[in-house]
Amino acid sequence: MPGSTRTRWVIATALSAALAGAGATWWALGNDEPYSLLDSPKVQVDIQAAPSSDSEAKKVAEDAELLIKAYVQRLRIGDAEDLAALGAPWFTTKQQAAKSLIRQYGGKADKAVKATVADPVVPYLARVELEYADGTTQTVQLSRADDAWWLQLGSGDPVQP
Repeated sequence: MPGSTRTRWVIATALSAALAGAGATWWALGNDEPYSLLDSPKVQVDIQAAPSSDSEAKKVAEDAELLIKAYVQRLRIGDAEDLAALGAPWFTTKQQAAKSLIRQYGGKADKAVKATVADPVVPYLARVELEYADGTTQTVQLSRADDAWWLQLGSGDPVQP
């Protein structure tokens, strides 16, 4: 019997180590963004950095690409709740702002959109110029906190996470 207790402990230890390793791998490989693109509808968004001699815009464009595409997709879907979820968590009145944006730009998001990320004035704030297929333009302000970019949507202080 002493051998079977030892065997059980070895098996329990090995299983615990395997589960811990699997959990660590899942966490390390997982998407650390608090939002994602939905499977449909597909959106066509061409994201580029504004030309500049010493530009941080390229890095911001790469970092905020998922948020920009998710924004256009949520506009296209027309779901204010999904769009509001992309707003900075410390902002208020996001739902009302999302409804207004959907009314104004939702119908334009079904065709190709060109997004130009401006050179940021400060590292945690960014401006994106969206140009819709019909020539309409929109400026979207972004804030960064907790390693994620968020829309400045609704009312709030962009630097007050």
